[in-house]
Amino acid sequence: MGTRDETTLAELDRLLVERVLAKDPTVIEDIVRTYKRQVYHLALELCRNHDDAEDLVQEVFIRAWNNLDSFRGEARLSTWLHRITVNLFINTTRSRSYQARKESDSFDEEYMTGGRGGEYDPERAYVSKEIAEHIEHALLKLSPAQRTAFVLRHYHDLPIKEIAEQMNNTEGTVKVLLFRAVRNLQKHLSFYRDDNRTE
Repeated sequence: MGTRDETTLAELDRLLVERVLAKDPTVIEDIVRTYKRQVYHLALELCRNHDDAEDLVQEVFIRAWNNLDSFRGEARLSTWLHRITVNLFINTTRSRSYQARKESDSFDEEYMTGGRGGEYDPERAYVSKEIAEHIEHALLKLSPAQRTAFVLRHYHDLPIKEIAEQMNNTEGTVKVLLFRAVRNLQKHLSFYRDDNRTE
């Protein structure tokens, strides 16, 4: 099922690329319809906030529309859009004092309720929410570049080479960013490990 869906998406991507290269003025509508959810998912993981993610998605498709003429079809449209998303996120967060508003809802409702079909456990839900909040705070303390590399690697399972391409960096730089991201997360979450050891 997954393979068929991937094949269908790859074929759709190819057809959209052909339309872009043919200067079809209506292609942007289909690009948005096809990739909006995918771009939003990445934006949300980077911004850690629904409102900021929505704003970023709008900027991504505006940038894509303005730069369609420069698209040469050398990469998939999804890769191109991901690259725009990553670059806009990093540039936006560098250019202003970025302090994402923390969402009150959990990113992991299944764990909060005890798993699939599990009964709601108030104590577990409280602990889970507390852990999620600490992780959110820790991620927000990373530099934009570190957070981007970490999200692409550990949330999207992208190889180092592809992360480097999307971030316009060398593979060595990406490895350094990942190392520093993990080290900083460990530092920001060290109190949680220490608390567990004393229990």
